[in-house]
Amino acid sequence: MNTAVPQPVLDTPGQEIPLDLPSLCTPLAQVLDFDCNNFQRMALYKQETVRWLANNSFWKEAYKVEHCGESFIHLKCNLGHEKYVRLYCKCEFCPTCGDDGSREHKKRTARARDRLTWAPIIGYLIFTLPGTVSENRPSVQTLKDMQKEANDILKRNFNAPGSMSRYHLMGKAVGKLHIHLNILFPLLGTNGLGKVAPEKLEKIRKEWTFVVNKYFRLSLKNTDIFYSFAATDKKKYHKIKYVLRPITGTFEFYTLSNEDKKYILSLRGWHNTRWFGKLSNNSYKKYLLSKGIDPARHQDEDPYLSHVCPVCEGRYRYQGIVSQKDLPRGRLRWLENDILIDLETYAYLKEHIDDNAQEG
Repeated sequence: MNTAVPQPVLDTPGQEIPLDLPSLCTPLAQVLDFDCNNFQRMALYKQETVRWLANNSFWKEAYKVEHCGESFIHLKCNLGHEKYVRLYCKCEFCPTCGDDGSREHKKRTARARDRLTWAPIIGYLIFTLPGTVSENRPSVQTLKDMQKEANDILKRNFNAPGSMSRYHLMGKAVGKLHIHLNILFPLLGTNGLGKVAPEKLEKIRKEWTFVVNKYFRLSLKNTDIFYSFAATDKKKYHKIKYVLRPITGTFEFYTLSNEDKKYILSLRGWHNTRWFGKLSNNSYKKYLLSKGIDPARHQDEDPYLSHVCPVCEGRYRYQGIVSQKDLPRGRLRWLENDILIDLETYAYLKEHIDDNAQEG
């Protein structure tokens, strides 16, 4: 059996995807607002990503990025209602999946909202790693170890049933790694405020500094931490979206050195977003149900993620993968850019939406 990875268009050094766009190597493309529309901009980023991956022998990743979004998952309920949802490569270095507001970003956000936004207040902590650690490109195991240490500090200092942590690999400085860990957690047992006494924050800073010094054999006097909180639905949603954004932005990836790019590629397959305590993957449903909270409300409200047919409320079942060119378009309608549904479901949703609009 042939197990060779299909190679992308750029399987020959110097070969280019036929787009009449400037290379990112040119001074023009180093300016964020170069003269082309957003579609052309994204096409350029995709072209350059595939080229770079292929030229550095990341054939599998180049192929996935090149064909990102070109296939659909086919789903069908027992009564025959159908849904086709666009399939993405999920690589955060992909210009599509790694963009703010991408489908992957929305999926992470919807799932996190179910586990977090029920809390009256969400706390937000940032634990930074020293610049020398970022420059040395820490291993996945090191990143996991520091995640656990940070969450242990959180448990000792806050009345939180669990937490979500996620690394960002870059900060505001363009062209360099700045690794820092973001943690969101329900803040319980407060008087309605999320403020923390300066003494507690100083204690947390000392604990984190001790951990960093011991783990990396340093002698730092202080490390940087940051704390804030969100008490309104709008601010909670904003915090979740921000923490779950791609680890490197679409443009920022191209400002990194080749070695830093390869480091990001070395992290593929790593589960950056981790849940702890009663919000962990094995516990959160039971915990939320015990509090009378639907653990999948936001996911079920998202037509891309929902497994329930809106017409008959039956479960969608997986049917297979269909390429975009083979979609049975004559019996389907676009619900949005990533979703196609059958004519009966489309008519039902259109009537339902129109009725809701009139009631509003």
